[in-house]
Amino acid sequence: MTELRHLQLVIMHIMKDIDDLCRRNNIDYYLNGGSAIGAVRHKGFIPWDDDLDIMMTYDNYERFIKACREQLDPEKYYVQEGLKDWPLNYTKIKLIGTCFDEREAYVKDERQRGIFIDVFKLDNTSGNRLMQFWQYACAKYRVCYLMSKRSYKSANWKKKLFMASAFPLNIPFVRRFFERQSERYNGKQTEYIASFYESKRFKKCIFRREVFGTPKRVQFEDTMLPVQADYHSYLTTSFGDYMQLPPEEERQLKHLTRIDFGKY
Repeated sequence: MTELRHLQLVIMHIMKDIDDLCRRNNIDYYLNGGSAIGAVRHKGFIPWDDDLDIMMTYDNYERFIKACREQLDPEKYYVQEGLKDWPLNYTKIKLIGTCFDEREAYVKDERQRGIFIDVFKLDNTSGNRLMQFWQYACAKYRVCYLMSKRSYKSANWKKKLFMASAFPLNIPFVRRFFERQSERYNGKQTEYIASFYESKRFKKCIFRREVFGTPKRVQFEDTMLPVQADYHSYLTTSFGDYMQLPPEEERQLKHLTRIDFGKY
């Protein structure tokens, strides 16, 4: 067994525990990004993928964090909650006793270095295109600030410039203003939802709510995991022709630098 395949199997171990938690608490979630492509195109992991991402609506995300705090075994899992335990707006569920050194990782001690699953939040957004873009811009400005707090380093001069320009968010009331603007429709009924905090362009992160809808379970490795009700629309909007394999030179690991499986 290769190291990558071993990693994928350990990630599946974590995913099954998360899926069980969500089922017991009636929390809907969906495979996200490349993980959704893997489910549809490969019936499991993309062969060269070294992570697994899920996403859920704002209300489900809030309930999910609460359920993790109360029901996940704290001796087995570390819940690295976004904006509370690290300066980015999504959460990592990490397997204690393992080590996954990620590029640009943010950890405080060894218990926080575990193999993980990323959990992203979908925010409600307006049906007005101009207001959607305003929310998107506010969210991306927050991301620039959060990345600077994470000590993120980039060779891209545009990223450096945007991160440097986010210094006003060091002032609490300015930071709260942009947070309120980017999440202003959460808790309200909206026709559209958005994945503002991923690395996506504006047109690729806005979706009609029915695209997600009731999760549809499909084959993923040796189990069934949920994807979007209209996963074709989701994946086409996000990636274009998602069934087309990328060039050979692009089939590379995204995150891994060093790994220790511990007892797993």
